[in-house]
Amino acid sequence: MPVDEDQVRALARLHTIEIAPGHMPGVIRNLEALLVQAALLNDPPLDATVEPAPVYRP
Repeated sequence: MPVDEDQVRALARLHTIEIAPGHMPGVIRNLEALLVQAALLNDPPLDATVEPAPVYRP
């Protein structure tokens, strides 16, 4: 998902942080990478018949 500078500035204002102009390209790249990673967790469909495990065992 492409992210533009206006979106990053809006998020920065929301969280009351300043982003130096020289850091903006890196912030945009990292936010795009974060959105790709989040999509890997959120996008796969879940089967309605699968129930969660009662106990987590790593």
